[in-house]
Amino acid sequence: MKYLHEMCVLSLAATAWAAPIYKVTAIGPSGASATGINNSGVVVGNYQLSDGSYRVYVWNNGVVSTLGGPDGASNTKAFGINDAGQISGYADIGGGSQALLWSNLPSPTILGAGYGVGINSSGEVAGMRIRDDGSGAAHVFRPTGDTALGQPAGGSWSSAYAISDSGTVAGTGMTATGGMQGFVRSSSGNVSLLGTLGGRNSYARSINSQGTVAGGAQTTSGALAAVIWQGTAPTALGSLGGTNSYASDINQSGSVVGYADLAGSAGTSAFLYQNGNLYDLNTRVLNLGAWRLLEAVSINDSGWIVGRGMYGGEERAYLLTPIAAAAASAPAEVPEPKTLLLMGAALISLALLRNTPKHE
Repeated sequence: MKYLHEMCVLSLAATAWAAPIYKVTAIGPSGASATGINNSGVVVGNYQLSDGSYRVYVWNNGVVSTLGGPDGASNTKAFGINDAGQISGYADIGGGSQALLWSNLPSPTILGAGYGVGINSSGEVAGMRIRDDGSGAAHVFRPTGDTALGQPAGGSWSSAYAISDSGTVAGTGMTATGGMQGFVRSSSGNVSLLGTLGGRNSYARSINSQGTVAGGAQTTSGALAAVIWQGTAPTALGSLGGTNSYASDINQSGSVVGYADLAGSAGTSAFLYQNGNLYDLNTRVLNLGAWRLLEAVSINDSGWIVGRGMYGGEERAYLLTPIAAAAASAPAEVPEPKTLLLMGAALISLALLRNTPKHE
């Protein structure tokens, strides 16, 4: 019986280790956001100054650097980072917003009126252009010349959110009837509209080099479900027991991260979708300690994940790094002291672009 018990324990351990296991590390002080990570593990995010304005920071192997903004900017925020270290974002200047690209750190280049969101390896930035009449339209900002994408869904507003290395764009636009519909636009200009799960709206947020899109689609009940599109029909990724979920990013191997509601009033949890399985990331962190991971925002091709969570009652940005299956237990990660930077900001919300689904 003793040997049978030991065999059962070993079997359960082997099953547990088959799923990914992570170590969590705090990025920045209380309230800072992490919005993107590249394949070198460099993280970009945002923080708030004591006067209420926002600035961009870069985390590289524990070293935090603050990036400058254009002259006269009241806020600067970043959304994405590529493997060359170029960063996309925007600044509020004189009552308007300007899309930005940081190529020669720490100062950015102004791309034009609007918002820079996704960025590919060539430094092409997907986002939204603010037109002369004040409306917003999906746009790609390029060093060699911009591309206006118009209104792919037929309505009066749209924004691009991601761009692949081949120049394929994923975004969301308003329809002629006032709904929201995700779209994909190829580099040759062909547009495909992305379907729902029976509801009115769909939202495209990320795309990989295989053309798989991650985001959210509304169900017949009105709930929002995390999905991927391989073509125009969505595939639901599953749930963590609650009603809503949303996919924020997808890497080149098809691993997806996002958030999902838990059952009842337990709030949200960060998730990883990998090889057909949906994981609550709070169950996959070896040194979780006092952490509660609320949302996963970005994943690189090595499986490193950044997002937001709570640590000891404070909202924090985090980094998850995969660890070997044979790794021993590790002590809980202690957040970096607040004196590293005078900051504290809520996670960047794409609500400013009108179509990103809200959640608690």
